[in-house]
Amino acid sequence: MPGMNYNCYLDRIVVWAEERGYSVFFERDGDDSVDCESKIISIKSTNRLETQLHVLLHECGHVLVRTNGSAFQYDEVTGSYSEKSKTSKTFVLIEEVEAWRRGYLLAKRLGVSIDDKKWNRSVASAIWKYADWTSS
Repeated sequence: MPGMNYNCYLDRIVVWAEERGYSVFFERDGDDSVDCESKIISIKSTNRLETQLHVLLHECGHVLVRTNGSAFQYDEVTGSYSEKSKTSKTFVLIEEVEAWRRGYLLAKRLGVSIDDKKWNRSVASAIWKYADWTSS
């Protein structure tokens, strides 16, 4: 999609996160994560801007899952089983998928344009890594 202003979109999402008490850091050694207790979102700044946008939306998806709840009780389930159990790993994978979905819906609500084909590749790449991890 020509003319996409990634910096503008990133700023829009950062404002959304800050309104919820989160701090967003773009750093060379950022680890593309969210810590819901410390309310810190860390984004790797050496990735392409479009990748940073996708990852930030995904991490905000986690914020939405944690803030608004889910049909799945992630903490309850993962807290009841060993971290290495199939049940715990499956629920981590389910939360990852839900965070991607909620991030996409957040983009639409905030008027952030997403190239669906590239978004789907980002989702598939991330979920594939988690799916691979679940089998280990």
